[in-house]
Amino acid sequence: MVLVRVPLSVSALWYPVIGNTTSESGSIGISITLEPALIAEVRKGEGVKLNGNEVHVPNLNFLERKLGKVRMEVFSRVPLGYGYGMSGAMSLAYALGISEISGIKTENAVEVAHESEVITGNGLGDVLSELHGGVVCRENAGSPSKATFHNFYPEDRIILTKTVEKLPTKSILSRVEWVPSSVKNLCNSLNIERIFNEARRFTEALGFVSPYADSYRKKGIIVKMGNFESGVWTVHTIARKGASVV
Repeated sequence: MVLVRVPLSVSALWYPVIGNTTSESGSIGISITLEPALIAEVRKGEGVKLNGNEVHVPNLNFLERKLGKVRMEVFSRVPLGYGYGMSGAMSLAYALGISEISGIKTENAVEVAHESEVITGNGLGDVLSELHGGVVCRENAGSPSKATFHNFYPEDRIILTKTVEKLPTKSILSRVEWVPSSVKNLCNSLNIERIFNEARRFTEALGFVSPYADSYRKKGIIVKMGNFESGVWTVHTIARKGASVV
């Protein structure tokens, strides 16, 4: 049995890019990776469970066809389909687990995890971000082996999230033309407060509004920095490292 941990990923800004190949596709953008991480137990067999329930996700079906079948049991404190980068995290966990079990080169398996997200439309930058951890600035689009990016680790911050509604990722893959220049400026400043401000401006341009200060709405979740508000929130810290086999 192989144990894999993968941090979550909430995007702050994104600009989808579809290239001639999946390795040239992805997104320009900024993602914040979060703890607590997803934990996956991978072993010989087949089928995937999330928190004890069988799941059938298109990107994992793609991975089974491309890499082979393994049995994976995933444990997560957050749900699938709301905007936590869960499908990317599960793809990455599957890829890292099967590379350990079957002897597939890790870098090749990770590329297929990225490909699975592009082909199924479930994410365009989550695999790269979750692979590396921290706050990840993707300055051009592409797979983990092709994209230009850097990451940084802000001082200790508490990040809060709250689920609002389940939405498909394809519903938010719109382009806002000022995003690439904003990403470039933000990646030079390395300032988490500025990133949250721009994330709010960007997501409001897409029609997603958060009623809370120091926050933005990413797909089906509110992402907030700072003080608690009323209601049920999940408490996170920014991930200090990326995905790994434990």
